[in-house]
Amino acid sequence: MSSMELIKKLRDTTGSGMLDCKKALAENNDDIDAAIKWLREKGILKAQKKQNRETNEGVISLYNHGASFTNFTLCKIKCETDFVAKNEIFLSFANDLTKAIHDSENIKTSGSFEDISSIYVNGKELNSALTDLISKIGENIQIISYKKYHSQNSIFINYMHNKYNSSCSKIFSVIEVNTNDINKASEIADKLKVIAMQVSAMKPMGLNEESIDPRVLDDERDIILKQIENTPNDKKEQIVKGKINKFIKENTLMEQALITDPKNNVSNYVSELSKSNKLELNIISMDLYTI
Repeated sequence: MSSMELIKKLRDTTGSGMLDCKKALAENNDDIDAAIKWLREKGILKAQKKQNRETNEGVISLYNHGASFTNFTLCKIKCETDFVAKNEIFLSFANDLTKAIHDSENIKTSGSFEDISSIYVNGKELNSALTDLISKIGENIQIISYKKYHSQNSIFINYMHNKYNSSCSKIFSVIEVNTNDINKASEIADKLKVIAMQVSAMKPMGLNEESIDPRVLDDERDIILKQIENTPNDKKEQIVKGKINKFIKENTLMEQALITDPKNNVSNYVSELSKSNKLELNIISMDLYTI
C-alpha cells in the first residue's frame, strides 16, 4: 500500500487523527498492527474514544486582564464533570491555551477550535496537547470558542462569577466602554464593573431596542395579543404598547433597573458617571459567556 492508503486504513481502524496515524506508522515502519499498539500505548486511542462523550462542565479562561483593560483574551473550554473543571492540571492547560491564543498573531480575532488548530501549547501542536490532556484527565475535553479583545478607543470591563481561580470561572461577562480618555476611564473601572455584573445577573438580550432581533419583538406581540384576545379592540393597541415597552426595559441593558440601585437604570448611571468624572462614556458592546 502507499503511505496515504496506510494512513487511511489506520484512521478507519482506530478513528485517530491523520497526524497521529502518520506519526504512528513512521515510528513503526508502516506496520499497521504495531502502529495500533503504539497509539494505544500513547493513550491516543483511549482519548479518541472519549471524544464523543458529552461535555456539560468547564471554564471560561481569561488571559492578560491584570496587565490591561484594552488587550486580553477569553477561551471557553468544556469537560464532563465539575470535578475535572476544578482540577489544577485542567486549569493550568486552560491558562496556557488562552495565553497561546493571545500571543498568536496569525489567527482570527474570534472563532472555534478549527481556527486555532495550528497553534502550539507548551511546545506541542494543539491537537497533541489536547490528546495528552484527555488521556491524563480521563474525560473528554472540548475547546468551544475564543475571542481576543483589543481596542485603542475603548476599555473592556469584565466580571467573573463562580470562580475556580483568579483567571477561570463558569460565568463571564464583558462590556466595552468607548471613551475619550482611556487612562481616566480605567481609574473608575470599579464603578463600571457594576454594569458587567448587571450583564451576568440579568442576562439582557441586547444593549437597547435596536439591538434586539425584530422577530423577538414580533413574537412577543403575538403572545400578548393571544393573552388579551377577549379585550375590546379599542384597548388592545394601548395594552400591547405598554407591555412591549416593559419587555424592552426588562431585556435591554441600558434600560434595565440597576442591580445596585433599582430606582435608577443603567443608562442614567452611565450618564452620571460621565458627568461626575468629566468623561465621555458609551457602552457599545457586551458579551456573556456561560458554562
